[in-house]
Amino acid sequence: MQHAEHMSSAAEGDRFLTAAFALATALLVFEAAGGITAHSLGLLGDSAHMLTDVLALGASLFSASLARRPAHGRWSYGFSRAGILAALFNASTLLLVSGAIVVEAVTRVLHPVPVQGTIVWVVALIGLVGNLFIALRLEGGHSHENLNVRSAWLHVVSDAAASAAVLLAGVTIALTGWRLADPLASMVVSLLIVRFAWHILRETVTILMEGAPRGLDIGALCGAIEADRAVCSCHHLHVWTIGSGETALSAHLVLREMPLADTGEVIARMGALLRERFGVAHCTFQVESADGGCRGKDCD
Repeated sequence: MQHAEHMSSAAEGDRFLTAAFALATALLVFEAAGGITAHSLGLLGDSAHMLTDVLALGASLFSASLARRPAHGRWSYGFSRAGILAALFNASTLLLVSGAIVVEAVTRVLHPVPVQGTIVWVVALIGLVGNLFIALRLEGGHSHENLNVRSAWLHVVSDAAASAAVLLAGVTIALTGWRLADPLASMVVSLLIVRFAWHILRETVTILMEGAPRGLDIGALCGAIEADRAVCSCHHLHVWTIGSGETALSAHLVLREMPLADTGEVIARMGALLRERFGVAHCTFQVESADGGCRGKDCD
């Protein structure tokens, strides 16, 4: 029953991603055409950001299907990290796009070109509405449970903010004729890109470097283990993320003297504690004897 619910949730998430991917692709073509027609760097920068949205959503779809493949052979953990690699790629792409936008924006500041403000704000308004719709759909699809989907959601949210900046620039140009509003708006876009790209990059690198999950208090986790009446201490404690939502732990447990058959109960109790309180799904313990007495708290 639980497996069926998980498969149903995954299928629903795929439907959200597919619909968001199709709409983002349509918006990309629309904004790029509008940017070329209006000679607007702001719109072209926003469409470049939308391209990264499309890549992120496409990577999310592909990695979601890949992650469902069972573990086999040398791939003992399966393909859960496919989404992490896709998120890393998306973050790197965002940084490259932001650099290109900044370079072109500086050029436009030094050498302004005519921009059709009316086309800019109309296209930006449509882009803003579309991005907000995609963001709401992804939010409804539980975007924060998966790093790859969350990275796509962050792409879309930042693009919505960028569309708002371009919309403001288009209105300014249409009303006042101030050309610098367009490259300045594109710089705002690039700053948004850098911010979100750095956030994604930092989290993906943490996972690939086997760092502890964000927000997990290792000291509190170790303290909870050692609070058990059967545990003297824990050491060689390692916590890492296999893929989004999949946290693993390994540790050496020094137990009080007890019959060997009772250690299984302790391990089961530890697994339940870590799963329910800290969200650790995979636990591996090596049991050690206290050799006649507890050695104190030596959690490493």
